[in-house]
Amino acid sequence: MVKKEITAIGCFFISIAAFLYAVKHITAAIMTSSINSPDVNYYGGGYQSIGGGITFWMVVSLIVGIVFFVTGIIPVFRKMAASKQRLSSNHEKTVNN
Repeated sequence: MVKKEITAIGCFFISIAAFLYAVKHITAAIMTSSINSPDVNYYGGGYQSIGGGITFWMVVSLIVGIVFFVTGIIPVFRKMAASKQRLSSNHEKTVNN
């Protein structure tokens, strides 16, 4: 059975990571919107100036989300593996008889 609460927590943290990823790009775009010109694009510099703080929390949130999500769905895979093993052992019994 899927642990829905744990899987939901994983999805929440993954969505937070996606939100932080978008915020980093939007922040760089807003910072450089008034200084960009057709000749020069300052977006790359603005993106670099945001720093690693938001990137750190984005990666942490993504890792925590993946861990929770996988922890929540592992029982499903274990159950599927057990049922496949039972089916293969039943099939072998019928073939041998």
